[in-house]
Amino acid sequence: MTDLDVVNRALAFIGETPAHSMADTARGAARAAGAYETCRDEVLRMAPWTCCFKRDWLWDTAEQATPWTASHHYGVGERCTNDTSKTYQCVTEGKSAAAGGPTGTGAAITDGTVEWDYQEASTAANNWCHRVLTAYALGDFVSWDTGKIYRCVQAGTTAAANPPVGTAEDIVDGTARWSYYATIPANRTVYAYQYVLPYDCVRVLKVPNVTAALESTQGVQYSIEGRFLYTDQEFSDLKYVYRAEVSEWDPLLRGTVALRIAAEIAFDITGQQSLMQRAFEALGSQYAGARMIAMSEAQEGVPEETRWEDV
Repeated sequence: MTDLDVVNRALAFIGETPAHSMADTARGAARAAGAYETCRDEVLRMAPWTCCFKRDWLWDTAEQATPWTASHHYGVGERCTNDTSKTYQCVTEGKSAAAGGPTGTGAAITDGTVEWDYQEASTAANNWCHRVLTAYALGDFVSWDTGKIYRCVQAGTTAAANPPVGTAEDIVDGTARWSYYATIPANRTVYAYQYVLPYDCVRVLKVPNVTAALESTQGVQYSIEGRFLYTDQEFSDLKYVYRAEVSEWDPLLRGTVALRIAAEIAFDITGQQSLMQRAFEALGSQYAGARMIAMSEAQEGVPEETRWEDV
């Protein structure tokens, strides 16, 4: 099963000719393929589809720093690198100087109206700042260009110069390619830690408690703002719904996405209001049953109480 198969199920429902590929230019095929990603993500957010569950460690913004920038406003807690790969953290908010930047290994280092504390040497182990001539894998994050985050969209080795800058979706860097993901905001929440949500996250399910002894234990409290997650737990991981390959989908999920596409394009392609209504009715019926099953399967099992014969 492929994404093309899902698209063709949608086209079949409204009586249209199947698409030959996701790049097919026929009107119905193009419209269905164009609606695919949006409809898929809508359906993935509707229910906890267990076939698309994933767990991964979260990227802590405190473990990143970007090169010091002249005449830039820095907030408390932001970090920069300067003076031969040294890492500094802002302790007094303000505007950096027109040149120079923090140097040395002291505390309360004056830089314009900003003050910095030296933190540590900047290495790959403690800072995900972009590095030249380094191999990156698909989905890796790097930080650069005054607090911007970039996602690796093509695995490869970075160039000897010219790291990613700006907010483009396709930035060439040696054999690697990057896409702008987000700019790290100042953490003005009540939470101690600020994490970057995974690029493939469609719906957050739980931030597991790292001290929990049982899987069914409730996760820790968190808040989501944009592409960032805030919590008081250090070294957090995440349980979430992600954009899994279609071959991994539950049959009910495939059918629901196909009907969502059919409902989206039916009137535009056929001009028949009744067909659009029938598609939405079929979608509602399909989703109701699929969601019930997904909710049931997604419930974390509660440990069985001790039986009298085990006492």
